[in-house]
Amino acid sequence: MLHPNSLFQKYKGKIADLDVINKESIQTEQFLLYHDSKIQIYYAPHNEYINEKASVFIIGITPGWSQTQIAFQTAKNGIGMCNTDEEICFKCKVESRFAGTMHKNLISMLDDLNLQEYLGLKSCSELFDKNKSLLHTTSLIKYPCFYKGKNYNGHTPSMGSVDILRKYIMEDFSKELDCVPNLKLIIPLGAAVEEILKEFFEPKSAQYSKVLWGFPHPSGLNGRRKIQFEEKRESMLDILENGIYPRQSNIRTF
Repeated sequence: MLHPNSLFQKYKGKIADLDVINKESIQTEQFLLYHDSKIQIYYAPHNEYINEKASVFIIGITPGWSQTQIAFQTAKNGIGMCNTDEEICFKCKVESRFAGTMHKNLISMLDDLNLQEYLGLKSCSELFDKNKSLLHTTSLIKYPCFYKGKNYNGHTPSMGSVDILRKYIMEDFSKELDCVPNLKLIIPLGAAVEEILKEFFEPKSAQYSKVLWGFPHPSGLNGRRKIQFEEKRESMLDILENGIYPRQSNIRTF
């Protein structure tokens, strides 16, 4: 399904009219959603699709430039092929999420926690391939956010301290969360996302118990990723062992 607040129809024609997909064509007035002296937010089709049947929910901070570029190119190709809006936005999601080193690190950490055994998979890499129906990914800030021209890192400034960022979280992310009713596991990527989720979920609530607290951000730029993972590994294993998933005895074959 498309996000309840989807802007894809509004920007579809503008994407189709692009001759080239690069920063000069995307980071322009026609795709600008918000700006002040330090923060700029642009439209991108990366997070317009919601897999409402997902049981695993991975949450990042905001789409980076690489994801944005891939999503725009994927959307333009889909429009040219006359695909439906939902088909196009689904393809944007699949093609652009967690590329490169981040993708590799994410799968490695999830496999190290034996999540694949709880899901009945051979590896968590299948969440991004033949078993992607189990997975939904998104960002707290739905659209690409840049701080002083660089990918926003969630910390400087903190998401909770900026009105426009809180607005996107409260109006877009909260609705997205409501659209995925059968979640069994929520994985926040890094401390900045955790801080926001702790505002959303009461400590004794069912949703709070589904969060894999302590999971590091998988970016290759996170130099403390391995240390953070080892420090929280046992507590994350406890979260999984305490009943989020019964272990699956049979490997999924679909």
